[in-house]
Amino acid sequence: MKRIPLWVKLLAVIGVLAGACVGLAFVPTGEVAYAPVEPINMDGRIKVTGAAAERLQGELYLVGVTERRVNLLQRLLLDVGDPKVDFGPEPPDTPASGPAPRDVQSMDDAKRLAAAIALDLKGERVDWSGTSAVVARVAADGPAARQLQAGDILVSVNGVAVDNGVDAGKLINSRPPGTQMLFGIRRAAEPLQVRIATVAPRPTDTLITSRVGMELDTLGLKITLPANRNVEIDSGEVVGPSAGLAFALYIFDSLEDREDLLRGRHVVATGSLTPNGFVQPVGRIRQKAISAQLANRDIFLVPAANAAEAQEAVRAQCGEQAQCVRIVGVSSVKDAVAALKLNDEQLGVRLASNAAS
Repeated sequence: MKRIPLWVKLLAVIGVLAGACVGLAFVPTGEVAYAPVEPINMDGRIKVTGAAAERLQGELYLVGVTERRVNLLQRLLLDVGDPKVDFGPEPPDTPASGPAPRDVQSMDDAKRLAAAIALDLKGERVDWSGTSAVVARVAADGPAARQLQAGDILVSVNGVAVDNGVDAGKLINSRPPGTQMLFGIRRAAEPLQVRIATVAPRPTDTLITSRVGMELDTLGLKITLPANRNVEIDSGEVVGPSAGLAFALYIFDSLEDREDLLRGRHVVATGSLTPNGFVQPVGRIRQKAISAQLANRDIFLVPAANAAEAQEAVRAQCGEQAQCVRIVGVSSVKDAVAALKLNDEQLGVRLASNAAS
């Protein structure tokens, strides 16, 4: 009986393995892989007409995450070889190539909101309007829980007619705690009036004076910037709403003639915005924090609700001895501006205080 050479056996084994790998490459997983990418420097990406935009005295970055479908072979290789990658179920209606239309639209909305919020913070006249302000959510532990419910249409605040949640929020949040507020509402087409006393903000609700424990949306929101302002933002290939905070800070700082926010620092920012300027949590914060750390940036501004997860990701990536990016949780664009106005020592005090609480 003729003996089969060893090299022939090895070729056969290699052929079987290669065939198996090819087979695995054709097996879909229904998952996508999320991986960190280099933060994007926003210098030169935003243009504001009507005033000379000063060059930032530092660098401000937005950060995204790559998202791609994976087959079974890629899933196995990445799962073993790259701890920075996370996996999740493939979102519905994901196109075969290119970004999803919903993500493109959310990016366009983020640009529009960021421009309006930044100019509003600078005291310029931004016109917010809509068809109506509607109660989106009511906090179970807030004073509004006893009087309002989701779906109520807010018609007036202390006799002042309102048609959008931004102006209504300003009327509420600027009053001292304990102020009796008269709300005119419409519930199931029935007009009602309710009185609610404002209470002090939560520790995370910085830079507002009071609250009643509700969130407002605006139906048919329209934003009109000052006549002499036109804002153009080039976001590159990044889509989605989470770049809103970075956009707003860049616009604000580029037109700020009193004080530089960056002070030569390299700052990364992520956070989606509400029309009222509050910073909402974002997804894939672990990959974004890793990206900021790998790029050796100084500060990473994140939504307050994401701060703990971002801090954990940075610690795991940079270790005990390396220089770690400083994670700063913020609740609003105002809060982010206030944090950046702190020097390094003051910022350290703020971070220590947040950690203690």
